Amino acid sequence: MHIALVATFTHPIALGLRYISACLKARGDEVEMIFMRSRRDTAEADFSPPLMAELVERLRPADLVGMSLMTNTFHRACVLTQTIREAGLKTPIIWGGPHPTMAPEESLEVADMVCVGEGEQAMLELAETLEADRDPTGIAGLTLRRNGRVIRNPVAPLRDDLDEYPFPDYDLDTHCVAMRDHFDRATPQNLRGALHRYRIETARGCPYSCTFCTNAALLGVYSGKGTWVRKRSNDNIIREIETARARFPTIEAVNIVDDLFFIRGETEMEEFSRLYESRVNLPLELDAHPNTISRRKVESLARLPIALISMGIQSGSEDTLKNIYKRPTPIETIAEGINLLADHKIPAEYHYLVNNPFESNRNRIETLRFAATYHRGPAVLRVFPVQFYPGTPLYDRARREKVIVDRHDSAYRYTYTGKTHLLDASYLDIWLRVVLSLRNMGVPRGLVHRLVDIVTNPTVRFVLERRWFVPVAYGIYRVGRFVARNMIYQPFIRPLKYLRRGRRHEGGYVKDEATLPRASIEAAPSPTTGESKEHESVDAPATR
Repeated sequence: MHIALVATFTHPIALGLRYISACLKARGDEVEMIFMRSRRDTAEADFSPPLMAELVERLRPADLVGMSLMTNTFHRACVLTQTIREAGLKTPIIWGGPHPTMAPEESLEVADMVCVGEGEQAMLELAETLEADRDPTGIAGLTLRRNGRVIRNPVAPLRDDLDEYPFPDYDLDTHCVAMRDHFDRATPQNLRGALHRYRIETARGCPYSCTFCTNAALLGVYSGKGTWVRKRSNDNIIREIETARARFPTIEAVNIVDDLFFIRGETEMEEFSRLYESRVNLPLELDAHPNTISRRKVESLARLPIALISMGIQSGSEDTLKNIYKRPTPIETIAEGINLLADHKIPAEYHYLVNNPFESNRNRIETLRFAATYHRGPAVLRVFPVQFYPGTPLYDRARREKVIVDRHDSAYRYTYTGKTHLLDASYLDIWLRVVLSLRNMGVPRGLVHRLVDIVTNPTVRFVLERRWFVPVAYGIYRVGRFVARNMIYQPFIRPLKYLRRGRRHEGGYVKDEATLPRASIEAAPSPTTGESKEHESVDAPATR
């Protein structure tokens, strides 16, 4: 069969589609991958008419079109699908990915079929069924409409041995990337860093069921279908990286995009570290949950060129963590994780969730106090507004309590920027950013606590907590960002990055360069904050 797989994301990574493509090619299908990247992060379908016309012609020979999307690319997928139909193509279109998995009936209003959950087996069966001209109605994991009735088939049992899957498809001869008005054949250069910073999945599933994350819903979808948390063998992981590096010398770093890399035991982590150090030893990025960090694990990783470990803190209030997010993590455990990373001089990134309508001001102030007391910089700091993604427990609560009606519009409409973050922020959320920035710069905790005392004082809040406060804070943010970007980053830091890249290509990786501390605070949330981590955006943070 001739199958076209279309990635709707603004960045051409699409790891899930790459796995599906590899499986279909192993079956003998002719597969083309099409990356509908954008020149900027946007949830809108900003595709030019010439590009769309060429897309239709590329899809015309296809026997099946698969499209992967997240909630914030839903509108892009709708426009793409509508364009295909208006051009008169009758090719079956199946949607898959995090959003169709969590909102299959909404997705079925646009697509012909929807794949729920992991897509490799369902797509293989669908291709075989269509090739034999049989009815796909009974395929496990598919949701489709027949005679006006929605048929939602249960998912297939989970595959335990992830080593059985072929490595993701990076056959660039069969991949094309959207430019402004046309498509180009994929290259390491137009894949926007996907073959400079290599993304790899070493495990699937997460043992936690945080209410803001679709993992909680997926645990229900796959209940009784096998072990949800599965890991690849260390040797299989290393062989994939070695294979990719042999093909693409441009690869200069590795990003492990698992829901939670630290689910590994201490002995397993030590074995991974030995293999990685001896056979790869490139800068490494990965994610952690405070409950899974231990001194022995951190010590085994500390000998590697760790470029970044991301850890979700989410809140400094135990009440919020336990009763709103269903994430029972003692504050002392979070603090210990921060200290372990800082003591071992491992570059760290920490995530916080704000704009939560179910969180009291008292709990928000507890988070301010936590940050003032326990944060140790320098670190990358990301502050995300809570998004109510379909299928998550927090989404269900928001609908029950009339916080949203049918959907949380911002989850569909934005790939967020600092502007959209800050203009929607509350008074205390703005001060959380300030407190984190001050501690990141090394301001003593005593002084930061005094600031918290002042800004949370009822009289001060009465004066400052006005409509003008957020726009003024945003103006200060924009000025600071302009100065940092145009007067510091562009003339001084960016040239050094290019110099480092050239040195790595010429003489291999210089280890002490990867361990330089990174310090910033970023107000840019993820399209996957709360969604199953599909790894489709380079700015997708861990929500661990």
